[in-house]
Amino acid sequence: MADVLVVGVGVAGSYLGARLAAGLDVEGLEHQDLERYRSVCAWATSLDGMRPFMRRVGVDLDDYVLAEADGVQVEAGGRVHLVPTSGLVTFDKPALIRRLAREFRVRYPVRVREAPPGARLVVDATGVQRAVVGRARPGSDLVLPAYQLRVRYREPPIEGFYVRPFPNYSGYLWYFPLGRGEFFVGAGDLRRRHLRYLSEFLDSRRPDEVLERGGRPIRISPPGILEPIYRGRVVAIGEAAGSVLPILGEGILPSIMSAEVLADAIERSGPDALDPGRYARDLSRRFSIFRAAYRFVRRKQEGTCRLRRPSCALDALRLALFFSSRWGRSVTGVAPGLEHVRLALGPI
Repeated sequence: MADVLVVGVGVAGSYLGARLAAGLDVEGLEHQDLERYRSVCAWATSLDGMRPFMRRVGVDLDDYVLAEADGVQVEAGGRVHLVPTSGLVTFDKPALIRRLAREFRVRYPVRVREAPPGARLVVDATGVQRAVVGRARPGSDLVLPAYQLRVRYREPPIEGFYVRPFPNYSGYLWYFPLGRGEFFVGAGDLRRRHLRYLSEFLDSRRPDEVLERGGRPIRISPPGILEPIYRGRVVAIGEAAGSVLPILGEGILPSIMSAEVLADAIERSGPDALDPGRYARDLSRRFSIFRAAYRFVRRKQEGTCRLRRPSCALDALRLALFFSSRWGRSVTGVAPGLEHVRLALGPI
């Protein structure tokens, strides 16, 4: 049996497998056929943030880029604001996953519902399903229902990247280019109004062709809120561990980052001696700013965030510093000015 068994060969699982394959026997189990792999997400990430991780596994991410943003249009407060970007791109996510999966042994299609016996360490990289590590503790998990279409326009109604947050941060609509006149158009909303918002958007901007469609929930509970992150000799990475930035819904780069935290821990101790509790604490520390974002977003959704309240003001300050920092730009791919940070932290 493998040293490390990775259940779920999406972006987090494929990266972890490729990252560990040089020194360990790694096996992946994936329920989709990788040749026809579908990934229901907007395929947007920070090129600058992803490049160092991809170099570690011998991959040039630039080969997979579909479109690069020259600012993102954010419709909020009754007008459209152009927020500067720093390496925000869409990329061919399924092709990248197939490339990473070539570095280790992968069996598919295989559906796993419990931890297979025999592996020295089992990694749950099954995303929102948490198929192996199991259900989250009641009250620790929060997911947004979401739906997305891949469409084609002969004459695109909007040039470039566009986002519209919904009132009280309950969700947002996105419109991201993929090149050749193709776009991902989708929406997610905690109050389940996403299909209405999406229909209204598409009714006024009818695509010439709908290429595919699908829906899945997006987890926004980060490490340190979402529990448990491990169960016995099973540890979670990626969205299964809550590695999604709540205020933006970006999970690609954070999922890679979570896989890197686990890879470092395995390299230090080996699969047998890995301390899952220490890994969970390391992950929680790595994503502490995500918890501030989660608390801020939840208070906005509940209408309880007042900047006069010390706790809310402190989280808002931490987020302002994060978005204004070099690390924040590398994680998010956006480079907002002070006025855009005020917009993000103000009422919507």
